[in-house]
Amino acid sequence: MPEQSETDIVPGTQEEVSSGSQAAATVGKVRESFSRAEVLRVLKLSSQKLSRWERNGIYQRRENYSFGDLLALRKLEALSSQVSLREIREGLEAVRERYAQLSDPLAQLGLFAARHRLLVSHEGQQMEAVSGQLTLDLSSQAPGGARALPAKSQRFSWVADEWFAYGVSLEPEPERRAEAIQAYLHCLELNPRHASAWINLGTLRYHEGNFEECERCYRTAVEIDSEYALAFFDLGNVLDETGRLTEAIDAYQRAVAIAPRYGDAHYNLALAYEKSGQRRRAMAHWRAYLRIDNTSAWAEHARLQLRRGLEKDTLQLVAVKRRQSGRR
Repeated sequence: MPEQSETDIVPGTQEEVSSGSQAAATVGKVRESFSRAEVLRVLKLSSQKLSRWERNGIYQRRENYSFGDLLALRKLEALSSQVSLREIREGLEAVRERYAQLSDPLAQLGLFAARHRLLVSHEGQQMEAVSGQLTLDLSSQAPGGARALPAKSQRFSWVADEWFAYGVSLEPEPERRAEAIQAYLHCLELNPRHASAWINLGTLRYHEGNFEECERCYRTAVEIDSEYALAFFDLGNVLDETGRLTEAIDAYQRAVAIAPRYGDAHYNLALAYEKSGQRRRAMAHWRAYLRIDNTSAWAEHARLQLRRGLEKDTLQLVAVKRRQSGRR
């Protein structure tokens, strides 16, 4: 990890606000436009999820996506894991009416979830997004009612997010993946509990063939967030790649337990069961995958594997009946 002293960013001053953007600018030019396919890949979003957000009026469909869109969509992904789509849609509608001067509230406001509600922080006030009712930010109050200085990780977290988004913007260009790695390392130096940065860094290490470091990154992510299905899925992949099939199966099982409709995890779990000779268990996950996706090339392979499994079961049943008949 490149060394960077705390004095590089002066906390609590305008230098803190500007230094993240200036530092990012010194690494290279940030891409200004991304295709839909690139957005799905670098943010690890499914096409169905993005389409669902668009159908629900949560995010407007675009031909091309900006760097700001990447930040907004990442925020939306985090919110959608804690708040219902209905709460997000109604909250954004209310916020747009309340702050008509803002062109993109999702990107421009501090939105976060608490107890399955969408909250908004703006100009020092915290309120429920839908009702506009003010709420008390207990985390910012010191004993006696004085406002406490935010923890270092909180003061720098938005700068860390900026480095994360910059790394994401570099990933589609293979020749700039070394820069993406540096961006994620900067992000993690500022916020070591940024689970998504650990995941993306691990994926880049995987592509380098550095499986030991890749595994360390994924394990750190699941330690930070034990409900992170993608982290368990990626951990399963590197364990599978390095021949630890039993551990890989455990990781994939965690992924599907957290996200039962995680098609890729069902698919890889079925493959792992096949490799370990547990055909019947594999068949259950081929079926689960086909309930999620029954049209792609992967679905064709799942159907083929399921059909082969059923044929083997039929042949075994016939053999058993013949043996039983011979004993009579």
